[in-house]
Amino acid sequence: MIRSLRWRLQAWHAVVLTVVLMTFGVIVYQLLWLTRLNEIDAGLDRKAEVLTSRLRRLSSLPNWHGWRPPMELPEGLSSEDAADPSEESNRPIASEATSPGGPAVPPWPIPTLGPPTTPEPQLARTRWLPDEFSSLFDGGESSNYYIVWRRDGRVIKSSEIAPEVEFEDFFEENSWVPVRIARSRAGQREVVHVATFGTHVLVGRSMEWDVASQHASGWLLAACGWAILTLGVVGGGWLSGRTMRPISTMGDIAKNISAENLSQRIDLQETDSELGQLAYVLNQTFDRLESAFEQQARFTADASHELRTPLAVIVSQIELALSKPRSNEEYLAALETCQRASRRMRQLIDSLLLLARFDSGQPDLNCGPLDLSEVATESVELLRPLADERQIKLGSDIVPVPFVGDRERLGQVLINLLSNAIRYNHDGGRVDVRVERVNGDAVVSVSDTGIGIPASDLPHIFERFFRVDQTRSRADGGSGLGLAICQSVVVAHGGQITARSEPQRGTTLEVRLPFSPETEKLSQNS
Repeated sequence: MIRSLRWRLQAWHAVVLTVVLMTFGVIVYQLLWLTRLNEIDAGLDRKAEVLTSRLRRLSSLPNWHGWRPPMELPEGLSSEDAADPSEESNRPIASEATSPGGPAVPPWPIPTLGPPTTPEPQLARTRWLPDEFSSLFDGGESSNYYIVWRRDGRVIKSSEIAPEVEFEDFFEENSWVPVRIARSRAGQREVVHVATFGTHVLVGRSMEWDVASQHASGWLLAACGWAILTLGVVGGGWLSGRTMRPISTMGDIAKNISAENLSQRIDLQETDSELGQLAYVLNQTFDRLESAFEQQARFTADASHELRTPLAVIVSQIELALSKPRSNEEYLAALETCQRASRRMRQLIDSLLLLARFDSGQPDLNCGPLDLSEVATESVELLRPLADERQIKLGSDIVPVPFVGDRERLGQVLINLLSNAIRYNHDGGRVDVRVERVNGDAVVSVSDTGIGIPASDLPHIFERFFRVDQTRSRADGGSGLGLAICQSVVVAHGGQITARSEPQRGTTLEVRLPFSPETEKLSQNS
């Protein structure tokens, strides 16, 4: 199962989906928490701003920082309560400033506390706050608290539920910009405002309910992520199954293809995208495989037939000679017939062995420096008597072209091409041989004015034992291996051979051989 491509795809899909969901969940969880903190800070900022603005108005009163409570406090008020000014009560009290000749006289009116309107100390503690602000500090599960410090760290006011908070001086002497600090401490969220006149106002609230709500949101995100992951894995398995189905079909078709059944192909309409391209490539491979099997079968049949014919001639001549006593002339004729048949059979076997060596990648070439013009001239002169018998004119346009290759094999190629051009030409026709250098390649072409090759047969002329005219070729003694050998020799030299033909107008076969570095050096030296 681990080696299955489908399960691997599904496993990777699950891993990627898990990572994506976890990353998305963490980001959403953090964004929710930051949003919640921003909302809490905004609420605490509003409350701290109300306190700061109230203190700013009180600080504008004369002798605010030098104010002291009266000697006698109203009933129900402590000295700490009396330390808070009130805009609603104002009476003169003794000042620490004294005049040289009389009682202490305050240099300016100082606000003092009047009689409390209610005996509860809490009312007195908060009477200097605005009425609409009192509800902001009511008790509750997420109740707010506040602490007001002077610049020297003395607590001016604080809520009864306010925890013990160590004073930190955030005042900047040379700054005329108010300071605002937001922080989390011991499960509390607090905002500190420092006014330009040095008063520190802290407003905070408990985070217990918010943390519990955030945890609930986290569990909800985890549950949603798990549900999405489950659906994704199930859907991914279904999609991977549909994706792998065409591949399974291709595998089944490939298994059914054998030497006896090479015609079956993959239906391209059932596949698309890359799988369609794969199916197309596989069908092309099957086509080549079928063609190779057919060629092998035809080659085997043709080789058997070509070898069987001379053997049959030899056997028949021997049986005929041994059937009864013969004269010396009759025995000599039978032996000559057997000799011709054996030579033909030997030539065929040598050609097959040569092709086998080329097919195995071991052509056994004896390469060396040569001149293609010399090879072409020797081949033309060798076959000139055969052309003269049929009154065929041999023309040549040959220039010196140095080359590095096997002289014997390249000569064999030219002889095969020239013999075919003479054999399949009209009496009194013409054969032209051209050797030249074109675009850095050595080009040897043989053209004739013979019977030509039909267009349907032209792609097959380099196949082994292929004959355009089966009856005439056998009558002329051809085996159908000449052009196949020529192609193998040319390919072994890194070149290519092509054919152009028009029926009843002639054929041109062109050999193009690329120059190697040794050939270039030889050409420069020459």
